[in-house]
Amino acid sequence: MATPTDFIGEIHKLISSYQEQAARHQAVLDRYYDSNGSWIPTQYTDRGEQVPTEFEGYKEDLDDEAYDGLELLDKVMGRLLELAGPPLPGQAFTLTYAGPERHDGEAPYSFVVNGADIADARRRLELLPFFRQWREEQRDLDDPESEPDVEFLDADHHSHAGLFCPYNDLRHEQSAPPESDDAEGTPAVPLSRQEG
Repeated sequence: MATPTDFIGEIHKLISSYQEQAARHQAVLDRYYDSNGSWIPTQYTDRGEQVPTEFEGYKEDLDDEAYDGLELLDKVMGRLLELAGPPLPGQAFTLTYAGPERHDGEAPYSFVVNGADIADARRRLELLPFFRQWREEQRDLDDPESEPDVEFLDADHHSHAGLFCPYNDLRHEQSAPPESDDAEGTPAVPLSRQEG
C-alpha cells in the first residue's frame, strides 16, 4: 500500500520558498524607493556618477524578479501536481467498505475518490490498484480461491458526498493513467447494507 504523503509539510516547503523569494524580490526593488516609499528618480554608481533608473536599472531588475517569480510559480505548480495529481471531474465522495474484520467488530475502511455521483465514484474506486489490492487481501487465507469477504456500506453507513475521517484519499492515484486494460474486468463489490 502507498505511503501517506505529508501534504501540510510539502505545502509549507512551497510557502517557505515563496516567502524567501518575495523577500529577495522586495529587497532588490526597495533600493529604488526612499524610506517613505517614494520613488527615487536616480541612483548613484560606485564612482559617484548619477544615472537615471526609471527605464534602465529598475526595469531590468523588475524584469529579472518577474522572471524569477514565474520560475517559482512553475516549480510550485509542478510540485502541487505531483502531490495531488491533476484536477478531477466531479466531486469528492467517501466510500466505506467493511472487510472480514467486521465480524470481530472492527471498523470499516473509507476511501475517497471523485465522481459524478456515488455510483460513478464507486465504479471509479473499484478500478484503482490500491483498492483492488486491498480487496484481494480480504480473501480467506485458508481458501485462496474464495471471493474476498468485502461489503460496501451504503449512505446510511458513511458512504456519501464529501469527506469523512479517517479515510484513504485515492484521488492522486485516480488521476494517474490506468496500469492496464484488464482493470475493467474486476468484478464490483456487491452492494449490500451492514446490519445493526
